[in-house]
Amino acid sequence: FQLSFLFGQKSDPYNPIISAIEIQGLEKTKQYILEREIQHPLNIPLDSILTEQDRDRLENLGIFSEVRWSTVLLEDGSAQLNFQVIESISLFPIFSPVYNEEMGWFLILGTRLNNFRGRNEKLTMRGIFGNVSAYDMIFKNPWIIGDHVSMAFDFSKKIFEHYFLPYRQQIQVFEINIGRYFGYKRRITAGIELGKKEYFGQVDTTDFYYFSPEFSAVYDSRDIYNDPSKGIYILYYGNNYWYLNSPETESTINWIQSYSVYYSPLKGKRKTTLGFNLKIVSTRGFRNEFWLGSLGGVNTIRGWRIPTRKIYNDQTQSYRFGYLRVISSLEIRQTIIPKYAYQSPSYFGPIKSELGLQTAFFIDMGIAGNDWEDFNEGIPMVGFGLGIRIPIAISGNVRLDYGWSFYNGRYMEKSLLFGLGQKF
Repeated sequence: FQLSFLFGQKSDPYNPIISAIEIQGLEKTKQYILEREIQHPLNIPLDSILTEQDRDRLENLGIFSEVRWSTVLLEDGSAQLNFQVIESISLFPIFSPVYNEEMGWFLILGTRLNNFRGRNEKLTMRGIFGNVSAYDMIFKNPWIIGDHVSMAFDFSKKIFEHYFLPYRQQIQVFEINIGRYFGYKRRITAGIELGKKEYFGQVDTTDFYYFSPEFSAVYDSRDIYNDPSKGIYILYYGNNYWYLNSPETESTINWIQSYSVYYSPLKGKRKTTLGFNLKIVSTRGFRNEFWLGSLGGVNTIRGWRIPTRKIYNDQTQSYRFGYLRVISSLEIRQTIIPKYAYQSPSYFGPIKSELGLQTAFFIDMGIAGNDWEDFNEGIPMVGFGLGIRIPIAISGNVRLDYGWSFYNGRYMEKSLLFGLGQKF
């Protein structure tokens, strides 16, 4: 005799002893990748809160289009806890045009393995042609040894036009990072970066070789990384550029801190979520124009396009540039079509992904300057508007944001911006 109790029926009085746990639907993924994320003990009554947390951790692996759970009553009166998964596409051949607001249009040729060797490893090898000439190889393993010890490395070379400085820049980088989780909410990562940056202008050329140790600390209590309903995300990240070909030059320190909080007043499949983010970016030590940052664009203040060389040169919007930047964002996200898994045929075999639809209302504010004292008299840039998010495999979701921008009470411009992943 078997009786299934579907996910979500928390009010059902049935509360059996869980004597077995089974994972269903695996094709390429190694079973131990999931087993190490499942924390529900055996031989205790079903705990739906623990089971939900296990389900969330499996979805956060980023290799499944759908994760569900159910229980099956066994003959001895105990129950088996089943996790049913649908794997997303793991081998993704890349041959497509891509648009980036800082670099323009370019063509990517290569491949991305999102679940390499069935071990949740990510391997990307690609060449880039067009406005950008580049190649890179990126490898990530979120749990390579021990207890949640991760490793990632990146070897890349890029040549492209700087979007607001009158230079063509070339960047070569080798980077390696080792990280570790402490529990499921705290993570520390440390690594090194070796690189060379060259800037080619019409009358001058600048280059520097550097060695840069880097460090990050994260606190993350979000339930679902790509579309959280609740939780807090805090990031501290810093790196220190030591110049190898100019030993007398002071080093450059970059520092980023970001605080995000999420809450869903209306829960369920068609949930409403409120999200707020505060981000502070600063550059200290040796600074020149190559270290300048800017405000405007899909990842800073929406409604504003990224600044151009013309804007930078005529200085009419000098308030958009600085070595220090503070950005805040508020979003109200509404799920219209809950995410669901689908499969479609292709020349390379069946493509397994996910679809859905989410709308968002956003308000962004930000201010830039060269020193903290500049903020005392600074006027914030403001942008607000509407957007949609469409979940897709590997990248998380496609984001389109249409907004209007204002400065000092005056309307400036409107823009439609494209991005991948949530802004925060």
